[in-house]
Amino acid sequence: MSELILILIILFLPLLSGLVGFISKYSSIISIVGVSFSFLFSLVLAFDRKVIRFEWLWVEGVVFSIHIDRISSVLIVLVNLISLLVLIYSSRYMEEDNGDKRYFAFLGFFIFSMLGLLMTNHLLLLFVFWELVGLASYLLIGFWYQKESVPASARTSFMINRIADTSLLAGIILLFRDDFDLTIGSEPILWTILPSILIAVGAFGKSAQLPFSGWLLKAMAGPTPVSALIHAATMVAAGVYLLVRVSPFLPQEVLNFIAIIGCLTSCYAAICAIVRHDIKKVLAFSTISQLGYMVLGIGVGAADASLFHLITHAFFKAGLFLGAASVINFMCNARKNDSRDMRYMGGLTSKLPWTCRSFILCSLALAGLPLFSGFLSKDSILLGAWLFATKTGSWAYIISDLAIFTTLLTAFYVARMVLLVFFGTPRTNLTNYKYRESKRLYFPLVILGVFSLFIFFNLNPLGHSSYLIEYMGFPIQHLEGSIIPFLSILMVISGFVLAFSWFKPGAKYTTTYLKNSQPKSGLGIFALEGFQLGELYRRVGIAIYKLSLAAAYLDRQVIDPMLHFVSIGSVVGSKVLALIERFMVDGPVNLSASILAFLGKRFAGLSARDGQTQIIWLLVMVILILGWFILF
Repeated sequence: MSELILILIILFLPLLSGLVGFISKYSSIISIVGVSFSFLFSLVLAFDRKVIRFEWLWVEGVVFSIHIDRISSVLIVLVNLISLLVLIYSSRYMEEDNGDKRYFAFLGFFIFSMLGLLMTNHLLLLFVFWELVGLASYLLIGFWYQKESVPASARTSFMINRIADTSLLAGIILLFRDDFDLTIGSEPILWTILPSILIAVGAFGKSAQLPFSGWLLKAMAGPTPVSALIHAATMVAAGVYLLVRVSPFLPQEVLNFIAIIGCLTSCYAAICAIVRHDIKKVLAFSTISQLGYMVLGIGVGAADASLFHLITHAFFKAGLFLGAASVINFMCNARKNDSRDMRYMGGLTSKLPWTCRSFILCSLALAGLPLFSGFLSKDSILLGAWLFATKTGSWAYIISDLAIFTTLLTAFYVARMVLLVFFGTPRTNLTNYKYRESKRLYFPLVILGVFSLFIFFNLNPLGHSSYLIEYMGFPIQHLEGSIIPFLSILMVISGFVLAFSWFKPGAKYTTTYLKNSQPKSGLGIFALEGFQLGELYRRVGIAIYKLSLAAAYLDRQVIDPMLHFVSIGSVVGSKVLALIERFMVDGPVNLSASILAFLGKRFAGLSARDGQTQIIWLLVMVILILGWFILF
């Protein structure tokens, strides 16, 4: 089998299986089989270790290409594996939904789009798949369009992404105008500031960085397994992937800007997660925070650490979202309106034992506890930030310190979530409800929970790198004597202790919290409102709407009348010019021609013996010519 055929099979199998499943009653099985084969073939591609490249000329000067190196091959395997586990889970989760065929078709379309994004290294072709990924996300967020708020959430999410995508497209156009090579991976020549910032802003949108973070909360309106795949493990990581790819081309000023945005986003989202009660929104803010860590890593020159965290995060965050799906599905039978509110949960360990075990494993990885994958990858980013601060000095230490402090916030909201959901006495009457965990539900959870352990990434539980980093072509850095890992562990333990002292079963604060859980401090209220980010979107939307009204008024009252005046003037002017040409130009010319023709005939008819007549006509002609010159 040729390499090109193998790549096309990997790319199109998920899409074809989704389309075939749409017209079949076995949609889930067909989708699972299709993605399974895509996953197996992607393993073959990854173990081959070759750089594969195919090029074709689209238009003069624009060469599109398929380019698969070790980085993209690892991420292709990751996308296929997470997709397969989500499909297995969804086969049971969506079993009783009337739109299950549409659901699996949309998932197949998304997987195809995401794989296409990873397989190209040309910015224009990447942008095409970038937009397809956004379209697939919109379709899946709005899957339950019958619900009142879902279509609005899907539109809001879609439009926020379109603003960032416009920035990305503008950056690509500027690079093309300035004759930069749009092929990622070519000789790294530093781009100019403006297109670099525009492309970075485009990546911020897809990875839910400030000020675009709000769209990810709106995306929680979709089915929870969709959030596990798209809004935790794959699509949101596309912006990080793009930044990793283009980081060698970015000027240092832009990298500093990226580091600042990543650090602020990480801390902002962690604070917001602390005061939320909706389990999906806690996980959404957690995702935003972890993506902030990845963006921070790229800005401080630790792109390898960001890629490592992208991979580990995909496993434990997908596990957390699928675990949340099981919890919500269970709670729906008792509280249909508040099934996502952690204040009404508790005591679910005995009801959902497999979900509880895998959820705790993934939570410990998210918190960054030693022996778990999150500790390895997050510490790599923290080390990168610390090294960046020692080289840069001054303001860079604020970034490093804030990143370390955010680990305490992360551990706090993770422990709070686990304690409120699974421990203590049930806060909802579930005695009459019998529930048995399906194997199709807990099998993916167990796999994702196991992959949250350190052993799959580094044999050293306190290391800060992975053999995957070396495989992808990044040099392994051995840093001795750094206190960053110890500070990180101290922050995690402190966060756990604080959360346990406040939210442990029977604690006085827990009782008070459940009765009156709304924050009273200014910061708490501000965080509950998402730091007024929604208000910012509203104001920007109103400003854009008013600007469009003003533009429409200007078009109707000023531009259109001017155009009408110019067009009418053009018509009148053309008529006048036609009359002038007809009577003042063509008339004399035609008259002269007629006179000359008449004279010519007269002279031609004369014979030599009519000399006197000939002289007379000659004099007449001379007089006429002189008269013409005198008059005109």
